[in-house]
Amino acid sequence: MPSSPHYTVTSSMKVMDVGQGIVIFSLTGDISAALEQELSGLLDQAGKGTNILDFQAATSLDNTALSMLVRLHNSTRHGGQRLFAAGLSGRMLDVFRLARLDEGIPCYGDIATALRKAGYSGQPPQELLRKSPPVDNAADSPWAEPVSRLSVKPMPGEAVNLNVGGRRVAGPMQGFGQLWQKTYRISLPGNISPEQAISTLKENFTKYQPPANRFFPPPEGISPGEVILINADTPGGLVVTGVMVLYAGPESFTFITPQGHPEAGWVTFSAFKDNGFTTVQIEGLARAGDPVYELAFRIAGSRLQQSIWMNVLQSMLKHLNVDGQVQVTPVRLDTRLQWNRLFNLFLNAQILTMLYTPALIYRKLFNR
Repeated sequence: MPSSPHYTVTSSMKVMDVGQGIVIFSLTGDISAALEQELSGLLDQAGKGTNILDFQAATSLDNTALSMLVRLHNSTRHGGQRLFAAGLSGRMLDVFRLARLDEGIPCYGDIATALRKAGYSGQPPQELLRKSPPVDNAADSPWAEPVSRLSVKPMPGEAVNLNVGGRRVAGPMQGFGQLWQKTYRISLPGNISPEQAISTLKENFTKYQPPANRFFPPPEGISPGEVILINADTPGGLVVTGVMVLYAGPESFTFITPQGHPEAGWVTFSAFKDNGFTTVQIEGLARAGDPVYELAFRIAGSRLQQSIWMNVLQSMLKHLNVDGQVQVTPVRLDTRLQWNRLFNLFLNAQILTMLYTPALIYRKLFNR
């Protein structure tokens, strides 16, 4: 064990090797996916052991950070490393729990506890012990409020409410199948700002869907914490499910799926400037929810999903009277199946919808 910690300081973090196979990454400022390349390289250099992400000096966490953390968790887990989070409180801790990141990345309130759980036998470096409370901007947060179970507001009569209310959300760590990141992009003229692009997408989201994919948002629209019902016709039959708006800001918003949804994960819609143009992007990070869905995705579901998001962006281009092509980039991040999630099958929305369909037909026929 070194007599004193070894430091590496960068513009966005301080890296401290405290010995005993434990490295602490003290993050500062706004945490987003912009840190990923640097952080991933430093994690690779750390080698096998326990890596602790210290959020004490972090001021905010945006929705792109969610996918970054899942990717880091995936790579460190398969690389023989452990990944912890420490110093989380307020809204950032709520986000970890709401997105269920804490089920893959253990979260601790302070560095001393994280070090103890990692097996550290020495005294925590004094400079890492919190001296002032963290910044917490909960009042104007774009994140949904923490909930343990989803609840659905009254919806139009044609919207079937099934497989959503009472369910927990399920992120990529709670899925069964291979982990995929699928990105869809279009380019808009530079006179359309990212804020205008996202506003247009929010306002017309249901209109941009293909006819078989019916979205039913509440009157509040795409706002943090709102639940949107989905009634979709698929080759396998009707699927009644939904999503929750996990994050909604002026330049991006994120949906997270409930248990039983075909995928376990989230999809983020964003817009940003790129070489003078405004790029609109849809990025999904998810695993198939259970073995039946995994098989369905391998046969046809993946192509069906791709056609849905391509339709959304093509409809946006048409609505804005802009020529362009949708660029699609699928990346398989993990080929392994999570067999500990096998029993997700019992909440499969497609199977439960099939069982419910006779009752639905009866209600429509007899107006009950």
